[in-house]
Amino acid sequence: MLVKVMSVFNCDSEKLFHEVKKSKSLVYIGKPLVKFVQLPKHPLPEVWEDGKYPIKMYILGFIPMGKQWIVISVHNDNKRIRDNGYSNLIKKWDHNIHLTDIGDNKTLYVDTIDINAGILTYFIVLFANVFYRWRQKRWRKLINNKFNYNV
Repeated sequence: MLVKVMSVFNCDSEKLFHEVKKSKSLVYIGKPLVKFVQLPKHPLPEVWEDGKYPIKMYILGFIPMGKQWIVISVHNDNKRIRDNGYSNLIKKWDHNIHLTDIGDNKTLYVDTIDINAGILTYFIVLFANVFYRWRQKRWRKLINNKFNYNV
């Protein structure tokens, strides 16, 4: 099933894409709905690069969702990042972030997620709809605070 959430942000698309490529943005943007925990032997890169990264996920910061694989491909030419991730629970979590400069220092930000979790797909899709709206709200806050991750 497909989830698509989009927003227009008051931010230069190049600057926003620079921030989207930081792995610390994943941690910040997910709080407090999802907590992402790096595994000691598999630290996330400071800036996303093509690769496969295991993490642990917790819903609301304390409900364990087990190990999730983040499978990143970065497409600098068209300001897109893809996470073709999965876990034991979710067989397919194909998430694309795509940024488009729409002029006047504004960026169209689109999250598109294709999800397959077997009989749990409907429930995961409901959660994804809430989560990605939350993420875009957090992006707006981060942009308004000039990318200060400590606020």
